[in-house]
Amino acid sequence: MKRIVVGLTLIAAGFLGGLLAQPPAPPSGGQGQPRFVPGDFMRRIPFASGTVVSVQGNTVTVQMPFGDEVMTRQVTLTNQTQIQRSQPGTKADIKADAYALVMGQPDPKSGWLRATRVIVTPILPRQANTVIGRIYDVKSNGEQFGVNAFVTVNPNAQIYKMTLAKANDLKQGERIFVQGQPDESGNLVAETVVIGEMPIAIGGFGVPRGGFGGPRGGSGGPPRRSR
Repeated sequence: MKRIVVGLTLIAAGFLGGLLAQPPAPPSGGQGQPRFVPGDFMRRIPFASGTVVSVQGNTVTVQMPFGDEVMTRQVTLTNQTQIQRSQPGTKADIKADAYALVMGQPDPKSGWLRATRVIVTPILPRQANTVIGRIYDVKSNGEQFGVNAFVTVNPNAQIYKMTLAKANDLKQGERIFVQGQPDESGNLVAETVVIGEMPIAIGGFGVPRGGFGGPRGGSGGPPRRSR
């Protein structure tokens, strides 16, 4: 088992919780309730997950399954949009000075985190708002301090690596996941774009892999590795 120390970069619940935040609950459409319109609901959620059907300048059209229907979402890229590509990795990709998103269970004896999934990325994700680890190097009466955590990578751990990508890497037929903010027209202004399969079990975080209400939704099973 490979052992690593992650400093200021053990970002699991915060990043994933922000990136895959539970969408607004759709109205039930019962008596006295407004009728549920899928298109209106989709325009309000802060993410899009599906297949690229067209790229025109800084506008990307994403096709998304929604139960038995197929919806489309317009995504607007900006100069501030972070774009990365997700692909399967190995333990050799776990290197110093990169950032690691780690999921696992703490070892009750050693206190180390036994990693079941490791996502290595060259940049600190924008949604990295939670860091877990041991406090060190406290300065100015607690105004500044460092955090590290010891991680043991399980032999069967799933490892993914993120590589930096550009807008012109977005091609028709690519699988992408987009996180951002809806504008007044319901288009999604992208803050983060991941090309390829999301390296987590999306169904476990409120976004079914088969789309909202799809037959594969909410499975929570391991992700399918991209080939």
